[in-house]
Amino acid sequence: MKKQPIARILLLSLSLVSLMGCTQEYKEFCTQYRVSFSCDITNSPYNAVNSMGQFITVRKKTGSTSCTVHTPSLGKSVEVPLSEVEIRSFSFGLGGLILGKPYFGDGMSVYAYDLACPACDKSSSRLSVNVQGNATCAKCGNVYDLNNGGLVIEGEGRPLYRYRVTQSSVSTLFVHN
Repeated sequence: MKKQPIARILLLSLSLVSLMGCTQEYKEFCTQYRVSFSCDITNSPYNAVNSMGQFITVRKKTGSTSCTVHTPSLGKSVEVPLSEVEIRSFSFGLGGLILGKPYFGDGMSVYAYDLACPACDKSSSRLSVNVQGNATCAKCGNVYDLNNGGLVIEGEGRPLYRYRVTQSSVSTLFVHN
């Protein structure tokens, strides 16, 4: 009969140790900032995400509710007007989106990260993306590796906020949470 209380104490202590084991744990997908976005990746400027290591940023144009700005890492910014339906239904997370296929993935999946720096956690702290697949924050100096899960490679803090991506067909991409 004494074995039962000892087993309970042992089970309770193992549970407590497992809860205290990780001090900094991050969820794989961000749910605190609303995202609802879709695009056709066969059309420009979204077709850049079909190549591994290429990323494009998508954000609402400053001062506009009916236009977005798209910037491929290898090109110039393009303004794209939104339809009435898109204006009402699109949400871009905290600062916008970074879309692309990382080198260190399955070669098929498109990843979506938030365009805002998670260390600064402000919509105004947008990252700049370069052709090497690094995203840099001008405010805190953190650099994130888009080809390796959005991990911090310079500075400190959590990885980039990531959103779920699904494809309904060969060409239509949905970013959501």
